[in-house]
Amino acid sequence: MPPRPTPHPVVDLFRRFGLAVSVFVFVAALTLGNYHSTVEEQRTATRTRFQLTAQQQVAHLQDRITQILGHGDALQRQIALQSGEDTSTFAHLATPLLQLHPEVQRVGLVRASNATVSVLASSGRAADEGASQLFGTRHAPDAASQALIEHSIAGAALKGHPSCTPPFSQSEGKTQAVLLLIPVQRQGQLSRAQRPVIFIEIGVESLIDRALQPTASQDASMHFEIELLDATDEPRRLFANPDFAIGEMSYADVINVTDRRWLLIATPASHSYSLKPGQDAGGRLFAGLAVGALAAFVLYVLQTRADAIRYQVREKTLALADANEALGQYVQALAETNRLLETEVEKHAKAEVLLRETTSLQRAILDCAEYAIVYTDSAGVIRVLNPAAERLFGHSAGDLIGNETPLVFHTAEDIARWTLAHKANGFAALAEEAGSSYLEPREITLRRRDGSTFPANIAISVVRDSQRQIRGYLGIIADITQRQAAERRIRHLAHYDNLTSLPNRTLLNQHLVEAINIARERHRSVAVLFTDLDRFKYVNDTLGHQAGDQLLLSVAQRLRACVRDGDMVARTGGDEFVVVLDDLQEGSMPEDVAERILASLARPFDLCSQQVTVTPSIGIAIYPSDGNDGQALIKNADAAMYLAKERGRNNFQFFDHGLSARYSERLELENRLRHALDEQQLELFYQPQVDTLSGELIGMEALIRWRQPDGSMIPPDKFIPIAEECGLIVPIGAWVLQEACRQVQAWLREGICRVPVGVNLSARQFDDAGLLDTIKSALADASLAPAYLDLELTESLVMRNPERTRSVLAECKKIGLQLSVDDFGTGYSSLANLKRFPIDRLKIDRSFIKDIVTEPDDAAIAQTIVAMAHTLRLEVIAEGVETEAQLALLRRWRCDAYQGYLCSRPISAKDMTALLRGLRASRMVSLAPM
Repeated sequence: MPPRPTPHPVVDLFRRFGLAVSVFVFVAALTLGNYHSTVEEQRTATRTRFQLTAQQQVAHLQDRITQILGHGDALQRQIALQSGEDTSTFAHLATPLLQLHPEVQRVGLVRASNATVSVLASSGRAADEGASQLFGTRHAPDAASQALIEHSIAGAALKGHPSCTPPFSQSEGKTQAVLLLIPVQRQGQLSRAQRPVIFIEIGVESLIDRALQPTASQDASMHFEIELLDATDEPRRLFANPDFAIGEMSYADVINVTDRRWLLIATPASHSYSLKPGQDAGGRLFAGLAVGALAAFVLYVLQTRADAIRYQVREKTLALADANEALGQYVQALAETNRLLETEVEKHAKAEVLLRETTSLQRAILDCAEYAIVYTDSAGVIRVLNPAAERLFGHSAGDLIGNETPLVFHTAEDIARWTLAHKANGFAALAEEAGSSYLEPREITLRRRDGSTFPANIAISVVRDSQRQIRGYLGIIADITQRQAAERRIRHLAHYDNLTSLPNRTLLNQHLVEAINIARERHRSVAVLFTDLDRFKYVNDTLGHQAGDQLLLSVAQRLRACVRDGDMVARTGGDEFVVVLDDLQEGSMPEDVAERILASLARPFDLCSQQVTVTPSIGIAIYPSDGNDGQALIKNADAAMYLAKERGRNNFQFFDHGLSARYSERLELENRLRHALDEQQLELFYQPQVDTLSGELIGMEALIRWRQPDGSMIPPDKFIPIAEECGLIVPIGAWVLQEACRQVQAWLREGICRVPVGVNLSARQFDDAGLLDTIKSALADASLAPAYLDLELTESLVMRNPERTRSVLAECKKIGLQLSVDDFGTGYSSLANLKRFPIDRLKIDRSFIKDIVTEPDDAAIAQTIVAMAHTLRLEVIAEGVETEAQLALLRRWRCDAYQGYLCSRPISAKDMTALLRGLRASRMVSLAPM
């Protein structure tokens, strides 16, 4: 009997356990990955929940402080109405505050005088420790803290608004407290330093207990430890829990206490907000490992069973071989046959095992596939349906397999089309249309069980046997609803404005190309209306950008209502809109649409509970007369729009071919103006201002001039509007201030002039946030006293935003500047309005002076302005005086001074210097005409 072969131990172990271990490791890896992601999600949720809770606590503390300040302000107003500081009356008034806020230890009334703080009245739990002292012996802070507190009280009285003292220690340093200081605002109070101040003493620990603990105690799991710091100057601890320690979940936020900033840091207690994995993650980990172990065990059992079968077959075969060998040579042929049979049986067993493994793997692939997979036989009956297909179509596999065809997935339109064409249905029809064994993926509409349809991407493969006969069809299907939605969104973002949903510049250009091509074929016209909102910037500056966006939305809706359905309204940026009128027949009038737009936008808009009116400026260009392509039409319509703005806004203008050259000239002038400062082409001319009676020089006005390299001059009325429009007026205005201050200082050093120089401010300069810094810098660089600089503002500029104007002018007066209102009489304001501003003089506009000799109305107006200005103690300067008769009337009306060609034209700094030197040399002080 031959020895039985013994397999290698390693090979035997791999064959027995290899597949099972591999499956277990694979499932375990997937399970661990899922476990880690679940744990991370739980940790993130815990952090978020803690931060939200901490934010709520910070809000409670901020609200508590705000309530105390509100009650303190109410107490201040009540005390302000009292004539004195009676102690009993104060205690009665302070009782509601003490009852509502137990954390308030004391409320008192103090006055700072000669670096000494005296207590006028006090009430509260610590009020009896010293009636005349700010702190009793038991609660008294150290000397340094008392000094800071007294300094804060004096500062609050001077500033006139609530403040807070730095924290100080109480009860031998065990607790911290602060004083909220609220000055008493009384009418007619002469000295701010003598102003009484209400102090509210608050224990920080009591404040935190009242503001935070009631909320935090509602849920024990939400408990946390906090630390409160005063971060206004150097960080100083106000309060901290004994177990407080900063950790990875700590949260910090700022609390504003009047003029001080507190920093609250919160961290969860050790027993709450745990970051340890939860039971759900552990359950998932256990379930995954259990499934892996079960799968490995099943594979191991199957492998063991196969080994047992092989072992039994081998044993029986060997027994048969032994019997045949005993029979001798005459049965050798039979033994050989048995050996062949043994080989075939072994091959069959291996094939059976391989078939089972392949079937299991295919089933696993089908179950795990993301896409829907449907297999039908050659007759079209469904044989395989994976879980993804069940979820996609809403059918269960048991209802369809062996009973239905893919027609249940197709729409009635597709089925009718196949029926009318006498074609096969379902997958067979799709494969037949492809004409090959593999159908390229295509997009079709499929139907779910509930009747709803969806777009799908489907790929069909024809399954054939070894004789190339069709055995079935395999379809792989994907739902592309989200992909198509994303594509639509991308196309919308690429071609439409994100705010108004109007077409953007890209779609506008495409539409213009198509409209022009159609108009060229049909011999029609196309009109482009370039619309710009006038002074839209002021809406953004006064009401905010959110109101500006709402205004743009409303304008877009009104523009759409003004045009036909086939016309386009596009937004090209900012406050610019372009209207395209397609397919205009001869005789069509685009100005009708422009008038409708003007009328529609003339109606007020409701923004932020206010009614706002904006006006448009519209430029019109028409194909083919004003341009043969879209870019030319837009450019020419833009030029016409600027013409509409120049002609007063709120109108429309047609493109004129002369505008193109004018627009190009304007752009060229703007470009040259940008280099004028660097190339020192700008200079200042000066025009004297003379006393009407004595002829004495009392001042002069600086006027900017632009001298070209060839010596020619560009008038200010030509380049100043361009500078204001493109923003260059701000740096040019800063240069004018610097140069004027430098020149006046030069005259002062030479001793030939001691009068102020007036400098005009534009609206853009006045709106610049750095105006005051620019003025201070110009004065400092020239070492010039502020009294020698006179700022001239137009009347319309002063009245445009009275509140802001008053604030800026007050700061200018603090510096020591002189202030004048230029061109008075053209802004439709009254002297009664101007008296609210710190103005030194008025300059009557030249339009009222020009005809005062011949026109009684102009004379009456000018005389009235002089009289009323003198009533308000304002100096009056008449502009544009050119004749002796005009000067005689001004003298009769007692006008203070005048300027104009009668005295002198504006002259250069060099000529003005020569004039001043000549006056000094001849000891003349008068510039009056002889």
